[in-house]
Amino acid sequence: MAYKKPKHTNLVIFLSLVLIIMLNIPDNSKTTDLGNFNLNNSGLTKLTLNIFDIRNLEVHIVDIYETSDEKFCKFDEIYIFGSLKSSGNFVRIRINEVNVSNGLRILNKEESEYYSRQDYQEPIQIISRTFNCNEESIFIEFEENINIDYLEFVQNQNNEYKAFRTLNIKALS
Repeated sequence: MAYKKPKHTNLVIFLSLVLIIMLNIPDNSKTTDLGNFNLNNSGLTKLTLNIFDIRNLEVHIVDIYETSDEKFCKFDEIYIFGSLKSSGNFVRIRINEVNVSNGLRILNKEESEYYSRQDYQEPIQIISRTFNCNEESIFIEFEENINIDYLEFVQNQNNEYKAFRTLNIKALS
């Protein structure tokens, strides 16, 4: 009687090798902590970053402006200005994907993400789910590596919401 090997041995060996290779691929992304930035209580705040070759941004909310009454926190608009590595022209950067932590909500997710270079893209609008907005994060991903000159945050236009005071920004390449 001859030895008969199990039916799917080659498949199991192949999948094991693929798994081992995938787990051993080094992560080439570098995270750079750009530090804490203070925002105006209302209106427009321009944060000059001048960072190059960036794929993702993480905006972490450190502190908010407190008010006497219970209000949600809100970014009316978030804009990103810089240049694409391929063209070098100074433009308002389109966003490929934006996500937030559990305590925040994106008001216009479909309109603020990149779908076509021909369509107009709305700025990101974010509101909190609770009255305490500290320690929440916004994760922004771009379709390609970009150079960011500055960010613009518009908030508390009509004094209907709490404003964000201090942000910590990290860039991932």
